[in-house]
Amino acid sequence: MNRAFLLFAVLFVAAMPASGRVDPERSLPAKVDAYLGPYVEAGDFNGAVLLAKGGKILVRKGYGFANRELGVADGPETKFQIASVSKTFMAAVAVLLDRQGLLHLDDPLSKYLPDFPRGGEIRLSHLLEHSSGVPDVYSLSEYPDLKRRRVSLDELVALLATKPLDFAPGSQSAYSNSGYALLAAVVRKVTGKSYHDVLREKVLVPLHLEHTGVWDREALLPGRAAGYEPWLGPAGLINSPFYDESILIGGGDLYSTVDDLYAWYRAVREGKLFALGSLAVPYGWGARKRFGRDSVEQDGSDPGFVAHLGAYLKDDVCVVVLGNVRTGAIDRIKVDLAGLLFGQTVEPPAPRKLVKVDPRRLDAYVGRYEVSPKLILTVERRGDDLFLQGTGGDFLPLDPLSETRFFYRQFYVPVVFDRDVHGEVTRLLWNGDYPCRKIGS
Repeated sequence: MNRAFLLFAVLFVAAMPASGRVDPERSLPAKVDAYLGPYVEAGDFNGAVLLAKGGKILVRKGYGFANRELGVADGPETKFQIASVSKTFMAAVAVLLDRQGLLHLDDPLSKYLPDFPRGGEIRLSHLLEHSSGVPDVYSLSEYPDLKRRRVSLDELVALLATKPLDFAPGSQSAYSNSGYALLAAVVRKVTGKSYHDVLREKVLVPLHLEHTGVWDREALLPGRAAGYEPWLGPAGLINSPFYDESILIGGGDLYSTVDDLYAWYRAVREGKLFALGSLAVPYGWGARKRFGRDSVEQDGSDPGFVAHLGAYLKDDVCVVVLGNVRTGAIDRIKVDLAGLLFGQTVEPPAPRKLVKVDPRRLDAYVGRYEVSPKLILTVERRGDDLFLQGTGGDFLPLDPLSETRFFYRQFYVPVVFDRDVHGEVTRLLWNGDYPCRKIGS
């Protein structure tokens, strides 16, 4: 055997994968397809996914329909409402204005909104960290009306000023979209411009995020996905009811694409605007630890839409999931897709086998169940089916798995009705184990 042939043979064998071993990056798209397929088939996920590692995009793909009625497929360029992922942008604006000396995150809210009750106790950082005590807009009695119409920032601030704080500022933490609306008012006060104009000027334009902006359901937006909610029947979906995101200014009123959110991730990781690690806490993001790795992330859920942006900054791993069916499947999907990137084995969901329940048995389940004083679940019967509504939300169906066990797709949890020794339904078990006491019919 001559030396040239031997050298060729060695190089050829070295270039081949070891026997039985597959390049995990090359196999990842097929694994993602196999994993997401059952969710798409069940009507629990339609949307787009982008997975990246080490600066390389490994998966960038749409699943299902952006518009089922027109047969338009979801794709990477589809625009989705990103709900609370919007908070990462609001927080960036606040930090940039702090760096420029136009505001200071340690300042009291009263410095900018002097008429806001107890504003002297509320610091801007409290608003960013959800520790202000300002009640979440979702908990307000006016919310069911406000979500159906255009709400001005002045009207929203005035309404929040009439509500008592849930707790002393800085004493505890409770998620509040209202805090981000107050930050939008502060931004307007110190710049003389709307928050959205400042966002474009300081973030979107410099970073070339050309497919991110304000979600307005009345405006024409090319490439917009239609939103869907879980329902009954063969399709298992209905068009989401009208919802005006103006009530979520600052914290939940933006749209984007998987490409733009990946570009946003890269800007955050590379410190193009500021170093996230230089902050006391990652404002606008939630710090997590998964697979033994540190991450920051933000999730979103609004009528018809779900969103997730996960950033494993040290590993340079990014997970973007945008969907136009609002189900709780996103909570499993976001973790499992990250797991695939880190070489974990994940399992797709098992098919749900629905049963027929005697309609007469359903009457016993109708009523109101207390999760907490401010969160009440209401169960009602419509024909031969049960529907569940959370405070301020819409009634969505419960899929029967047995005579007592149902599945609530919006949060992707089982709901079990429990009877006492006398056979009376006394509570609902959320996720099969969290007791919610029945407080009325």
